[in-house]
Amino acid sequence: MKLHDIVAISGLSAKAPWHFMDVSGGYQSAYCQFISQAELEDWLAGSRRAADQYSAVELGIYLPDVYASELYYQEERGNSISTHSYMRMIHDLVEIDIENYDLLFAAFLVLHEYGHWLHFRRCHKSSLDYVVWLNRQLAPVENQREVLDMIPDSEPAKEALVAEHITAYNAMPQELSANKYALKHLAALYNKLLKKVQ
Repeated sequence: MKLHDIVAISGLSAKAPWHFMDVSGGYQSAYCQFISQAELEDWLAGSRRAADQYSAVELGIYLPDVYASELYYQEERGNSISTHSYMRMIHDLVEIDIENYDLLFAAFLVLHEYGHWLHFRRCHKSSLDYVVWLNRQLAPVENQREVLDMIPDSEPAKEALVAEHITAYNAMPQELSANKYALKHLAALYNKLLKKVQ
C-alpha cells in the first residue's frame, strides 16, 4: 500500500495540503513545510512583504511517493534513531504483527506529520513566526544529534546518549503534539488499513 492510499483511507486528504514527492532521483524523508521559499529567502535577506503576498501553494505535508515497505526500509536505514523511537512508542500501544510492521509504521508517520500540521495551525502564528519559534526549539536538539552522529556505534556510552537525545527530542512541544495525535488515532487507522489489505 502506498502512502497516498494511507492518507486517503485515513480521511485526512481534505484536512491538510498533502504533497507526494517523486523519489526517482533519491529518497527524501517526510516533512512539513510551514513557510514558502520566497518568504524564507526574503527574511534571510532582511526584507519582508505582507504575509498575504506569499504563495501558500508550497505549504503542507510532504511525503515520499512510496509503498509502506519502502518507507520503513528507507527510514530505518537513514534515520534509525527516530524510527526505533517511534516503533517503541507504537509497540506500547498496538500489538505489532510482524507481517504488517511497515504498514503500522507508515500509518504512524502519516498521523505524526498531520499532527505537526495541526500544531502549526493551532498555534495561530504566522508562517515566519512559527518557523523561527520551531528553529529555536530544534537548535539544541539538532546540535546534540550532530554530536551523536560523530560518536562511533561501538562507543559504550552512545546508547545512553541516544536515549537522552530521544527524550529531549520527544519533549519538544511540536513533537509532543504530533506524537500525541498519532498515538491517539493509530489503532483506528491501522485497523482500517488491515481491512483493506486482507
